[in-house]
Amino acid sequence: MALIVSTPEKLTYVRLLVPKDLVSKAIATLQKMEAMHVENVGELSEEDRKALTEALDKLRRFNNVIEVLESQYKKAVLVEVKREISFAKLEESFNTLIDTLSQALNKVEALLDNRKKLSEELEDLNKKVFVLETISKSMKDLRVVDLSFKGEMLFSSVVLGKNVNPDVFISLLPKDVIVLFKDVIGEDSIFLIAGYGYSYREFEECVKKVKAEVLEFPPIDASVTDFLSELKKKVENLNNSLGKLEEELNRVLNSLVDDLALAKVVKEVFEERLTALLKALSGEYLFAIEGWVPSGNIESLRTALESDVRYYLITAVHTDKTPPTKMRNPRLIRPFELMTRFYGVPSPGEWDPTPIITYSLAIFFGLMFADVVYGIVLFLLVKYVMDRSGFVDNPTSPGYLSLKKILTTLAVSSTVFGLLSNTFAGYSIKVSPEGLSFTAGGQVFSIINLADPITFLAMSLVIGLIHINLGHVLSLLVGLKRKDLGRVLNEVGLIVSQVFGIPYILHQFLNYELIALPNEAYTYLLYASLAGVLVMILGMVKSMGAIGLFLWVFNITGVLGDVLSYSRIAGLGLATYIMALNFNQIALGIYTHFNSLMPIVGTVLGIVFMMLTALFMNMFNIIFGALGGFVHSMRLCFVEFLPKWYDGNGIEFKPLALNVSKHVIIGKASS
Repeated sequence: MALIVSTPEKLTYVRLLVPKDLVSKAIATLQKMEAMHVENVGELSEEDRKALTEALDKLRRFNNVIEVLESQYKKAVLVEVKREISFAKLEESFNTLIDTLSQALNKVEALLDNRKKLSEELEDLNKKVFVLETISKSMKDLRVVDLSFKGEMLFSSVVLGKNVNPDVFISLLPKDVIVLFKDVIGEDSIFLIAGYGYSYREFEECVKKVKAEVLEFPPIDASVTDFLSELKKKVENLNNSLGKLEEELNRVLNSLVDDLALAKVVKEVFEERLTALLKALSGEYLFAIEGWVPSGNIESLRTALESDVRYYLITAVHTDKTPPTKMRNPRLIRPFELMTRFYGVPSPGEWDPTPIITYSLAIFFGLMFADVVYGIVLFLLVKYVMDRSGFVDNPTSPGYLSLKKILTTLAVSSTVFGLLSNTFAGYSIKVSPEGLSFTAGGQVFSIINLADPITFLAMSLVIGLIHINLGHVLSLLVGLKRKDLGRVLNEVGLIVSQVFGIPYILHQFLNYELIALPNEAYTYLLYASLAGVLVMILGMVKSMGAIGLFLWVFNITGVLGDVLSYSRIAGLGLATYIMALNFNQIALGIYTHFNSLMPIVGTVLGIVFMMLTALFMNMFNIIFGALGGFVHSMRLCFVEFLPKWYDGNGIEFKPLALNVSKHVIIGKASS
């Protein structure tokens, strides 16, 4: 069984008691050992609750400072954390960083405030320059004081609107208001308006209706040309000031990168420690921490506590809480635990399907992508290109590293199945007295003939039948383990009906003898198969009641549908093989065409275009073939196989640990 499924580690619920003055040391030891999954426990004392609340508020402020500063970085940057962190002085580092970053935040906010004010002032000046340049072309003798005047008798105003219809706006104006100037430039409409003072309020309402704005000018007796020159100088000065301000802001942000990266790591560790304290039970003299510890690690935890804390008491206690799951697999297949987590962590008492998922993915993907050349190229892409592709924000993250190891394993599987099927980019190696030569696949000897569609399809269906029934056998074992009689009868009946029914159907309807038996023996196979169906019906009735009398038939059709689903192995495998062969033949055809045109130049051009065509088409086939193989291999495991026996509703074991990242993303990660 260990080769098919694994058993998660056994966990024990323990309570750790230490004097209050040794709490920090005890938590540091737990973090170092990574041995306890801390659970929620009883109420804290008021004093400890107040202290923890203050620490939590401080952590929230710290987190807010980090988020605000981080939001100013326009591009995500991967920063190496070079400074060492002393966990004994973690709180001191936390306080120092929050002071440093708070001061930096004040400076950054002041710079942002100034930038906002300067930008608004610059926007206003640019509007005025634009308007005055336009008006001065037609009204050269105009004075600035005439642009914006408001008296008891008369008023004048300059109006600037975006996407404003001049005719509509003018039609809305009061009768005693006149338009001295109007012009439309692109989306902008400019008006110079004059009118009687008592019409000003009505004029303002018209401006609001069309969502335009009135530009204010100082009441100075100067020509528009001179005033325009002054405004342009101000615009230039403001642009210079904004440029210097941006440089200063970038300088401050660049100087903060290392502190910010360190702060994110310190915050994460401090948050873990604080979370552990919030989950802890405070007594009058002792401090209690409760949680789940792997049974095999209790002694090593005692040894570490003896060395670091000395005064402690750790005891196993009874609890009704649901334990988490700590998966335990050989190192070679441990990366595939990522696939198990993707479906669901094993529930308490449930087997871990990681081993069988590993074998299944390797076999399915290897057959769907069986090609030596493609397997080697995929291996090189995963090994040397993925990290530099720009699609991965943090190539050092544990999840990505696990995925990379999975893809590397699948690439090796593809290469192995390519050797077994004698497939090299759609061609096969032929051994003859004249030497080695390449020929179209399927025309030479191979251990697995994937070039023959019927053979490949039959092999895929047989693999599916075995895989599906392995799921039913595991479901039978789960039923025995849980003492679920209905499930046991259902699975036994289904398996028996297949074992005896499949040879009978092949002989009776397809005239194919799976096993050499005399004709009268097939009658007994039919009876045995029908007996299996009867047992299955009893199991369905036991599990589902009277409705089981009608639903048992879906077990039979379900097996048929599930097995047929494995035909996708042959479909994708043949597609990869045929496309590789045809793509390379197209490339060779291009070479032949150019070579026939001109002896030397045509040969060179033919080689160049042949290589480019072959490279592009084969890379297309590799990328989409690998993607399709990976997705469909997962589908066969997640849809056809696992639901038959596996729930995956558990909670993963997450120990209190010192997770110090050596690389941290600063800024918004790319979507």
